[in-house]
Amino acid sequence: MLSSHVFRLLVVCVLLQPCVAGLAEEAQPIDPVGFLENYCIDCHTADDPAGERDFESLNLGDSHWDTQLALQEAIDQLTLRSMPPEDGDQPSEQERLAAIDALTQQLTRMRQESSSTNGRTVLRRLSRREYRETVSDLLKIDMTMFDPTHEFPADNLSEHFDNVGDTLVMSGHLLERYLDAAEQCVTKAVGPNERPSTQEWRFHRKFPQQAELRTAHARAFLNRYLCLYDHPFNDKTEGGYGHIEAFAGGVPVDGVYEVWVHAKAMHRDTKYSERAVKIDLEEPFRLGIRPGDSRIGDMPHRQPIQPLLAESVVSDDEFEWIRFEVPLDQGFVPRFTFENGMHDVRGSFARIYRMHFNLLPQEIRDTRGIFEQRIAIISEGTLPHLRIDEVKVRGPLDVKWPTESQQALFGGNVTGEEHWTDSEVRDRIERFASRAYRRPVTETEVEGLVAFFDSRKAFGRSSHQAYGDTAKAILCSPSFLYFQTSTTEDGQLSDHALAERLSYFLTSSMPDDTLRQLADEGKLNDPETLRQQTRRLLASEESDEFVADFLDNWLDLRSLGSMPPDPREFAAFYSGDLQVDMKTETRMFFRDLIDRDASLNELLTASHSFLNRDLAKLYGVDEHFPPDNASEFRRFDFAQSPVQRKLGRGGLLGQASILTVSANGIETSPVTRGVWLLENVLGTPTPPPPDDVPAIEPDTRGAKTIRDQLLKHREDATCFQCHRKIDPLGFAMEGFDAIGQSRKVYNIKSGRPIFTSGELPGGAKFDGPEELKQQLVERKDFIARTVTERLLTHALGRRMEPTDRPAVDAILMPLKAEDYPTARLIESIVTSELFRR
Repeated sequence: MLSSHVFRLLVVCVLLQPCVAGLAEEAQPIDPVGFLENYCIDCHTADDPAGERDFESLNLGDSHWDTQLALQEAIDQLTLRSMPPEDGDQPSEQERLAAIDALTQQLTRMRQESSSTNGRTVLRRLSRREYRETVSDLLKIDMTMFDPTHEFPADNLSEHFDNVGDTLVMSGHLLERYLDAAEQCVTKAVGPNERPSTQEWRFHRKFPQQAELRTAHARAFLNRYLCLYDHPFNDKTEGGYGHIEAFAGGVPVDGVYEVWVHAKAMHRDTKYSERAVKIDLEEPFRLGIRPGDSRIGDMPHRQPIQPLLAESVVSDDEFEWIRFEVPLDQGFVPRFTFENGMHDVRGSFARIYRMHFNLLPQEIRDTRGIFEQRIAIISEGTLPHLRIDEVKVRGPLDVKWPTESQQALFGGNVTGEEHWTDSEVRDRIERFASRAYRRPVTETEVEGLVAFFDSRKAFGRSSHQAYGDTAKAILCSPSFLYFQTSTTEDGQLSDHALAERLSYFLTSSMPDDTLRQLADEGKLNDPETLRQQTRRLLASEESDEFVADFLDNWLDLRSLGSMPPDPREFAAFYSGDLQVDMKTETRMFFRDLIDRDASLNELLTASHSFLNRDLAKLYGVDEHFPPDNASEFRRFDFAQSPVQRKLGRGGLLGQASILTVSANGIETSPVTRGVWLLENVLGTPTPPPPDDVPAIEPDTRGAKTIRDQLLKHREDATCFQCHRKIDPLGFAMEGFDAIGQSRKVYNIKSGRPIFTSGELPGGAKFDGPEELKQQLVERKDFIARTVTERLLTHALGRRMEPTDRPAVDAILMPLKAEDYPTARLIESIVTSELFRR
């Protein structure tokens, strides 16, 4: 009699049996235990196991890691046809394939069991991003130029998610970093001892450039100008970050500063070709400001934190004053950038000599070597650049005193520390700890913190200093670093734990005053109240963090730029800073679905997106985006560009972020993009390839196109089982290159054509991405379930498991008739039993 375990396995095999090309009949389900007995156990006995692999005593009902390892090795050897050995009994091709399938299903079940949390969220700490947002809100710190988590180790990911509890390990190294971060945060919040006064600085016609340009500028301009040549994301910038050498220490305090720049755009009418100088001369030149940390030094080059603070178009005609108002932290200086400058100015000197020798003045034509050619071209040539001859800085402006950070830290009047009574100290500590812990603090916790304060006073610290030390201790407490687990008698989260879960789900940070008050009053654990609070939070600016973080987790946008595109072939990716723009497009697109409560179907079917001019140029619709507002994003309907609409623009699958993150930075692969679609859109991932063996390389000799190669690849019956699902999806997206530009051939030299047609399992055919989208929408229930499960993973901090399926279906069922409206789906998640327990 078959055991119940083997019986269930055989049922799974029947339901999931593959259809293999080239075989006379389908592979039949097989008993994996019987297969191992027939073909493996003769050699792999318990007494004398070949290769030290004992299959005789292998228990397929055990999910132990050793069992999983042995099972994976068996699958790998069967896949590679390495086993059984040539002198042993050989299974038929149908038996081999069925055994691989059955064993793979068994291994998948084992892995699910060994990683299961039994439908519960395990105790988990704040992720790096959650820590950053929490200390920002707790201490009212501007994070534009400040990141206390910079030295933290990267969080472990689980299926792209950075907040799954059982993967967020704690280590001694991380504890040390928490101590450092607490010190940095409290020091920053304490700020200056007295109200800072407004100061002014003026820098005029004394602008030494970076080392590579210094000699040329001293000879050409006597250092009277600060000149910007290339965009700030070149590999080796020369004139990419215009720093003020005389402003060595940066601004004295955190604040908002007024920056006036006297600037002019030079040589947009250059006689050199765009191929030589690698810049779009039709575009007005754009001046940006990015911060530079004087403590790091190395101002002419890229720094770890350098967001674009402001940007403006610069006039060609004459010098003009441009006013910016930007935040600057203590020790930071404004650095000026040519946001759409030349790509590879270093190489332009040699290119000009090679391509435009006859245009050069006679006296510099015989110049040799990059050093001398650089001096000659800057002195005598007409390189496009931005020229600055004066800068004025004034600030900080409109200083509030005490600062918001000081009020948040001290909870009241900062002055008069010598008059702090014991009860006032206790109240301040209790108030700050209660906000940091996201719940009322216990009497025991308060007593311990007050005792710590007293010990610091006894050590000779002032009241301010002792209080700051106590705040640091609070920021290192498990009650701050870990999420609450308190529940009611019926197993539901307490009001404070629920407020915490809701807030971190929809804002990536601690509960605000409204949520905290509802929790304090015990009014939150009510479906209608939860629904109202969900709508309020989704309508707030703070929910932009949810959109950004969820898309990083779900669509793996966090990986965008981790495999940088080739700068020679994909210069536009760098010259337009498209990594940031691509993410912005996808975030605005998903934000819009929430704001309009639009159907999830629009993830695929939408004809619109949100673009700025640089993305519009990438997509070939820049005629609709005037250069005067190049950095501004706005909604664009691709119905205005039928060619791009036909190519598949509109919706997620036509967005450069998706097309770039599903490529490798150099080339594309239908397999990679197909796998991405199966995992992230349809929620039906294929089994992983063999773990510890070389990739299978079928004989693809004679293949002339990528499609030919994959067709030959699929002639291998083992490969076909997965590739029949993967390849058609990937083919539909091959009309886009590694950064999302449309194309008709893989490269001009080879001229290999691109085919975007295919046939899905089940026989549905399509020609191009638009027809594929229509086929995918027919599977809208799968897509809705995928999005819902990803939202739940993001919200709960745990993986969804098979036992969660009924609860997920209960969330989706009432929304099916309306094609799953996005905002109401999120509301249904928040009011569900899964979310509240």
